[in-house]
Amino acid sequence: MRMLREVVESGEFAITCEFVPGRGMSGPAIDAPVDFAHKVIELGANVHAASLTDNPGGNPAILPDILGAEIIEEGIDALVHFSCRDLNRNGIESRAMSLARQGVHSLLVITGDYPESAYEGAATPVFDLDSVQAIKYLKAMSAGLEIPGRKRGTTTTLPPTGFFIGAGISPFKYSEEELLPQYFKMEKKIHAGADFIIPQLGYDMRKFLEIKRYLASRGHNVPVFGNVYVLSFGAGKMMNSGGVPGCVVTDELLAVLKEEAQAEDKGKAARLERAAKMVAMFRGMEFNGVHLGGFALKPQDFLFILQRADELQDRWEEFIPEVSFGQPGEFYAFPEPTTYVLSKAAPDPDPLNSIGTVSKPLAYRFARMIHAVMFEPKSPVYRMMQWYFGKIPAKGWLYRRTHSFEWWVKRQIFGCRDCGDCAMMGTAYCCPMANCAKKQRNGPCGGSRNGMCEAFPDEKPCVWTSIYARLKSSGELTNMRDEPIPARNAALENTSGWANFYLGKDHHHQAVPEKKPEEK
Repeated sequence: MRMLREVVESGEFAITCEFVPGRGMSGPAIDAPVDFAHKVIELGANVHAASLTDNPGGNPAILPDILGAEIIEEGIDALVHFSCRDLNRNGIESRAMSLARQGVHSLLVITGDYPESAYEGAATPVFDLDSVQAIKYLKAMSAGLEIPGRKRGTTTTLPPTGFFIGAGISPFKYSEEELLPQYFKMEKKIHAGADFIIPQLGYDMRKFLEIKRYLASRGHNVPVFGNVYVLSFGAGKMMNSGGVPGCVVTDELLAVLKEEAQAEDKGKAARLERAAKMVAMFRGMEFNGVHLGGFALKPQDFLFILQRADELQDRWEEFIPEVSFGQPGEFYAFPEPTTYVLSKAAPDPDPLNSIGTVSKPLAYRFARMIHAVMFEPKSPVYRMMQWYFGKIPAKGWLYRRTHSFEWWVKRQIFGCRDCGDCAMMGTAYCCPMANCAKKQRNGPCGGSRNGMCEAFPDEKPCVWTSIYARLKSSGELTNMRDEPIPARNAALENTSGWANFYLGKDHHHQAVPEKKPEEK
């Protein structure tokens, strides 16, 4: 059996086929991926991995891990989706180590959809880590996670897991402030250790190409898969109305699907043909592979698409207009391409070079002024506060009074949740704990729609559009793709964020001058 890593690193065009395991311990939706793997081996089809989703839509389903192990036993690799929604970092490590022990090493690490239906009401979302932080964690496990030893001051190294880690991106965003943060977060995922990229499904080949154009403009040579979803009229209606986070089906495309559905086969032949053309296009566009999925597809459907794509390969460029369903007025990061073969095109400049500036919002000006006075090491107030918190007893009366005042001020201005490990210096003074449903510290999830939050689309804008606008106003957009912000330390919750900052206890790791030993 060839692992997905081997296929990608060899330069071969990789094929993964996606399945959505259902709820329960058995049934057609649960048995399908294992049956498919058996059929693929039997037919000798050129499929390299079966991809298994992790509770998409935030609904409960069987864990893909066990099915992944069964698929590998059949003789092909399994690409298990690994979301950050339901587990804290201890649970993430436990799950990851269990997967490695079962022989599952290919992971697609994602934020995960916000929870919805569950037993006796909605489930509580966890989101202890975001996808950037999770990739960094899993990469450390891949090399051999270093942990504290039994004796104080010593460390030990766990056996390396050797994960092959994929990351996602949602490029089908309407506006500049939604799209570019997706690219910035993708870049953070690469810095954290992502080995390959699989974008969200979509039907605009120009947007797919822009992922590769962005990576090339930034000097990244990371494998990118195309995403091909066999779209029925029913699924199209759901996505068109925003029913599937991050998936965009335009009115124009929906009209095409509706017309196709009038056929005797309900449009099946047309959608399989479109999928085959997209596979051919991704191969012609020099993508490294294709991620193929669709509702209730049978093994013979997958095989038809791949075989038909081979037949159409020489004509791939003529099909691009057929899958160019952009939205009117939609923002693109780069000019319209002169060619869809990146190796034939001149390198694009960094898109930030052509982004203008806007005026600073008043609230942002105020926050920056307060920062300069209180939190810059050269400021007299900084030195005074560092001295003050170094003198007062931790948890004493004065500490509690100061903490209460701090929280009241920050709650009124920023909606502070008193996490004690403040990330606002890296998020343009927009608190992700208070303003992001998934508490994302390193960029937006992929589920926003027209600037609105995935979890609360009718009432809450995505906070990352505000963060983008603020950083753009100060010419600091490069901050959004700099070093990832570490995960918050839960041990600091309900403690003074100011004290933790000045005393070097939070993720900023401010240096604290050593005290001179007292004379005896």
